[in-house]
Amino acid sequence: MTLSWLLILLGMFLLYLGAELLVRSAVQIALHFKVPKLVIGLTVVAFATSTPEALVSIFSQLKGAAGDIALGNVLGSNIANVGLVLGVYLMIRPCDVTHGMKWQKMPILFVVYLLLFLVMVGGKISRIEGIYLFLVLIFYNIFQYFFPPKKAELEEELKVHDEVKRPPVKITLPIFAAIGSAVLLILGTQALLDGALKVAEHFQISERVIAISVIAFGTSLPELATALVTAFRKEQEILVGTVIGSNIFNPLLIIPFATMINPIYFSQKMLLIDFPLMVAFTVLLWVLMVLGNNRLSRIDGSILLLSYVSYVTFLFFS
Repeated sequence: MTLSWLLILLGMFLLYLGAELLVRSAVQIALHFKVPKLVIGLTVVAFATSTPEALVSIFSQLKGAAGDIALGNVLGSNIANVGLVLGVYLMIRPCDVTHGMKWQKMPILFVVYLLLFLVMVGGKISRIEGIYLFLVLIFYNIFQYFFPPKKAELEEELKVHDEVKRPPVKITLPIFAAIGSAVLLILGTQALLDGALKVAEHFQISERVIAISVIAFGTSLPELATALVTAFRKEQEILVGTVIGSNIFNPLLIIPFATMINPIYFSQKMLLIDFPLMVAFTVLLWVLMVLGNNRLSRIDGSILLLSYVSYVTFLFFS
């Protein structure tokens, strides 16, 4: 059993390293080929930060695991992003919330959740439904391109992932780094999945619970690390937008990729318990935004973090 826990820790560590390396190398490659910073901020960074979740869901489908892993990873990561990542960040550094964040991005996120609910109703997410979700992602990126966030926010987001001005390097270096990051991500995914499934089997924990708690925590580590970095370096408060954007991307990107392997069959508890709680975390965040007069405080962060800890505790004792 010790080996299984070591595999989980190793997997989390490799996923973190792989995700960080992938984001940095992807940004460098895009800048080398003169890809506009707007496109990099909206697509390259967003896709790269969602890669750990996508790989876990894809590999779980390839292994023939229950769909609870693929879907639970998405639901659990979205909950962790709000409750854990934002909670920790806000307890260190309170931040302002823009009007567009409250009344543009948050409504879009609720629409995405509505679409996710509609494809979950039958207890199965088919390949066709996965394609529909992916088409929505394409339309979302087109919308973002024509109605983008403020230029300063995008530039600051790139700065967070590559904060030191470095002299130009040959393009071969970031390309090799990207390949290396892919290897780290694949190895990390395998280790995390193998360890988590063995722990679940040993303690007779359902794959749903292990996916929403342990696996989702592991795939959210890159976002948590970014939150800590931005908080301690007192960077501009763009993390709230990044988290909301990630929660929009996760269902629209990860689920379609997973359904390409196999349709996702999942337990009813996903629809009756976990999905409503994911929505509840988002509603809680939105209410805190509104009541806080365009500012999220340390108290708000403690509320989010306490809610997350309570939810994970509920998972294991329910």
